[in-house]
Amino acid sequence: MTVAVDQFRDGYASGTIVLQVTNTSVSGFTLVRAELSDPRFADGAVWTGSTRFEPGQTTSLPAVAASPRCAAPSTDDTPAAEDAAPSVRLRLADGTERLVRATDPHAVLGRIHTQGCFEATVASLVALRLDDTLEPSAEAETTVLTLRAGPPSAPATAGLSTGGPWGAGAPRRASVTLTSVEGTTLLAEDPAQPWPRGVVLAPGSTVKLSVRPARCDPHVVAEDKVGTLIPLRLEAGDSSGVVKAEASPALRAALYGFVGSACGWTGQRP
Repeated sequence: MTVAVDQFRDGYASGTIVLQVTNTSVSGFTLVRAELSDPRFADGAVWTGSTRFEPGQTTSLPAVAASPRCAAPSTDDTPAAEDAAPSVRLRLADGTERLVRATDPHAVLGRIHTQGCFEATVASLVALRLDDTLEPSAEAETTVLTLRAGPPSAPATAGLSTGGPWGAGAPRRASVTLTSVEGTTLLAEDPAQPWPRGVVLAPGSTVKLSVRPARCDPHVVAEDKVGTLIPLRLEAGDSSGVVKAEASPALRAALYGFVGSACGWTGQRP
């Protein structure tokens, strides 16, 4: 058997990865469980079911990535993130188990680990969310998203960080700054009302984002996977990265309706 780790576009929001298992033997087997083992992540990235693998067959098994381990810097006994060696424990229907070294050809796990640790750092300082509703604008081709900053659900960690790549220093309270906002496949900046930059996101603050459709091809909405995940480029102390603000189901529906109306697909704007 061989195993490769990957992530499809529709798994970005949910953190779903795929364990691509290939039967390289001359006989078939039935797989009932697969679990990722990686020192950068907690246990729990598991697929369960019952799938038959014939010789030469490759099947992608979905599993939600577990929480990243960010608290402790690497030591001689703990590989650094870029040097980690993932493996997958496979359980067959007959009860036997195999531990298979996994490849990660697109560096999915390193990306998810880095992203997860930065998100944890930001979340320890401020809670970010988008309002469920849109605000009307003067132009039918634009609408307004509201980003709100609230108090963190957990106190800020020492040295701003959860450890690892974010450093470890004396305890201090860091701020989060919105350096820029990036467009998506669905939404773009309104040139007449540029997106704010260099805004400190203190708890209680709000940021207004005037948006327009990025394009008006109907399949953009029909095939959308990540168009309502708004990438926020942030600085948190000495760290920087991107946190994606996810639209709630209500806001997602409102955005799809807005795009349809602004593009002339419907007769009435929601």
